[in-house]
Amino acid sequence: MTHNDQVAPGDEPATPVAPTAVQPVTTVDELGWWDRVTLWWGGRPPRTPRERARSRAIRRGVVVGMVLVIAGSMIKLPLLILSPGPTYNTIGEVNGEPLITITGTTTYPTAGQLDMTTISERGGSSGGVYLGEALLGWASPGRSVFPRESIYGPETTGEQVAERNDQLFALSQSDSIAAAMNELGIPTEEAVVVTLVGGGSPADGIVQAGDQILTVDGQAVSTPAEVGELVRERAVGDTVVLEVLRSEEPGAEPTPQTLEVVTAVNPTTQAEDPEASPQAYLGIVVGIAYKAPFDIEFGDSNVGGPSAGMMFSLGIIDMLTDDQLNGGQHVAGTGTIDPEGNVGPIGGIQQKLVGANNAGAVLFLAPQDNCDDVEGNIPDGLTVIPVSTLGEARDTVEAWVADPGADYPQCGEGIAAAGR
Repeated sequence: MTHNDQVAPGDEPATPVAPTAVQPVTTVDELGWWDRVTLWWGGRPPRTPRERARSRAIRRGVVVGMVLVIAGSMIKLPLLILSPGPTYNTIGEVNGEPLITITGTTTYPTAGQLDMTTISERGGSSGGVYLGEALLGWASPGRSVFPRESIYGPETTGEQVAERNDQLFALSQSDSIAAAMNELGIPTEEAVVVTLVGGGSPADGIVQAGDQILTVDGQAVSTPAEVGELVRERAVGDTVVLEVLRSEEPGAEPTPQTLEVVTAVNPTTQAEDPEASPQAYLGIVVGIAYKAPFDIEFGDSNVGGPSAGMMFSLGIIDMLTDDQLNGGQHVAGTGTIDPEGNVGPIGGIQQKLVGANNAGAVLFLAPQDNCDDVEGNIPDGLTVIPVSTLGEARDTVEAWVADPGADYPQCGEGIAAAGR
């Protein structure tokens, strides 16, 4: 060992140390927009490959989410969404006013509820729903989503939908009076009335739904068929004179009016047979309105469509008979009604079952023809009994009040009374 190799006492030979790796540093100029936002909010931009990969995944998720939100609020689809709507007590009040008012005859006290049920419909009057609404509708067990054309035609506007529903509702009220009077053996008066005025038709803006037609070109009419025959006898371009009775507002005394309408070519018959001779038309639909020998008025419930007919009839019967039809309990139901008292099917019964159950109903009257839709969709605690006529519905309620636990007609194995 040479002198230069000697080590002083207490000294240890130095151990070589590998140079420390320099960690990459991301400068502000190298940051993406997401990292700049993170830094602006006081966060730390990614420094390692794993952190950068995670940041990219979050960025992509945010971008995709923003695109879906924008698309969901801008893209409209030709769909309808049905959800449970409110219920209205036909023997009670709506907004402080009776839903049914009967004057000019003896009426009796009522109790409990005879609810007509409704659905909340989105897309009918607005021409469709947005993508985001449709996605929420598909994800909700209490809602149904289906093509708008399955109920409304492809060319039907939202205004026409609302107008048609209002007219159907008014027609169902008239038919409910006829059915109730028929059930009670009380005669009715009949009148020829306009039930629908086509948008853009010759009668649009001249004739109104609800107008009672007395004469056509001076000839008295007593049936809707007579109105059609007299109009078709005229040539296209002729002026048809209608004498009508019109009420300017609900409950007001109708006043006589003379209306003149210039006929046009019937687009339906012309489309079916372009070679056929042009047929004159006014663009109105005419039906029969029924009137009791005393006044029956309906309040404004802001509801459209014909499905409340049966429950209106039951409400009228309850008010005109001295026994409480429902025994003071909570009964609900749905179904169209015709003047003879036949109960017809309706749409959205699954939503109406849920709505009735949410409102506290314990008995639900369903149209016999809706049995396939009822099966498997009955909420717990709700008794559902199918009916096909107004008389059957009345008898069913009275029997159920007397013995709720008895065996009643059922649509199928999925229907059972509560507690059985």
